[in-house]
Amino acid sequence: MMRIANTFVRVVGSQIRLSTFFFLLFSFSFVSSAVAQLRPDELTPDSYVKLVMRDSAQFYVVVLGRPLPDRIIAETRYGRLEIPLAAISYAIDYRYNWVQKDDLKRDALKSTADEAKYDVSRFLTRPKLPDTSSVATRDHNLFKGHRYLFDDSAHVILSTGYGNLFFKYPDLDYVDNWTGQNDRRETFMTSTYVTSKDPLASQAFLTPTARAFGGGHLFLMDYLVAGLQMNYGVTDWLSLNGGGLFAPFLPTAISTATGGFKITPYFSDLFTVAAGMQGVYSYVTKVDRIAFPFVAATYGTWESELTLLGGIAYQRTSIDTNGLTAPENLTNTVIAVAGDMRVGENLKAAIEFVWIGDFGIVPTTFSVRYFENDFTIDVGIVFSLYKAGNRGLPTLGEYVFNTAFDVIPLVSGSYHF
Repeated sequence: MMRIANTFVRVVGSQIRLSTFFFLLFSFSFVSSAVAQLRPDELTPDSYVKLVMRDSAQFYVVVLGRPLPDRIIAETRYGRLEIPLAAISYAIDYRYNWVQKDDLKRDALKSTADEAKYDVSRFLTRPKLPDTSSVATRDHNLFKGHRYLFDDSAHVILSTGYGNLFFKYPDLDYVDNWTGQNDRRETFMTSTYVTSKDPLASQAFLTPTARAFGGGHLFLMDYLVAGLQMNYGVTDWLSLNGGGLFAPFLPTAISTATGGFKITPYFSDLFTVAAGMQGVYSYVTKVDRIAFPFVAATYGTWESELTLLGGIAYQRTSIDTNGLTAPENLTNTVIAVAGDMRVGENLKAAIEFVWIGDFGIVPTTFSVRYFENDFTIDVGIVFSLYKAGNRGLPTLGEYVFNTAFDVIPLVSGSYHF
């Protein structure tokens, strides 16, 4: 398959297109931070904000009202709270994000209906853990409180200083101090609720999105069986990744290593902007070293999103194994557009386009993703579109396989720890 290492370069005349194509297979992980702070006394009814509490809890709310000057009534996805302003450090303002505000209100109503359906409130008679626990959800909320001591294999109830919160297992990312022994629980499997969220919404098939996956989130990705990449969110604004591909069994052996970082200077619930740097080392018949600074922007939710990525690849190519090629420095641009949409309970469909400098072919990918809360499987094909005036070029499949194949089948997966 990796015969692209020779033919892609020989026909088009630039090694950078090969290395850039494989670089795209080692995409980046993204995390987020937010801006636009409000003081607690600036909170008004119907505001949609993320509260940052003095006890380090952080969670999204819609402000319902201020019954007294020193406190607010706020709706979360997991229950209604009465919060003194003195307990709030500051708030991050999303008040004009109507879509996410409506989503929170709808989820809050559904959560209330689920509490009644499964009679969750009966557990309020149980004792509470005397030590404080931290409950982190998959939508990047963090709550502090005392966990009610029961296990119905479907729900968690947290008693906070402002009211009780009810969680379903599929909502949970982890709970710190689960039993009072400073232990963390991260696995919450249940047959009561079967809803799964795509844990790899930060990544299309070939290209990354700018969507966050959260500080402390670690996942491993596999490409074409032979390639692996580890991604880790150091904080909610910085992520690191590293990996490689080693395929000596192909007609043209290939080895590639990559590593990079990503920062997210702006995030709102529907729009994220990110920037970073990726380094690539590739050895096929030549040694290529690439530095790739990039920016990316994503609009949408985890269920449906559109991403635009742009960058410049700076490449240094060394003499090949036969000593026939002189070293050269090359520069090329990369622009990618990717969109995906949820088409089933556990399925998403995606399409991606990649424009690479003076390369006459636009690699185009159609893929389908099956996802559970802790793993994904992607199956896709790459085929060839052509820039104006380049219809005479061979297909991308011919570059890769050196045959008349019109498409390239691809498969990848990820596991989230």
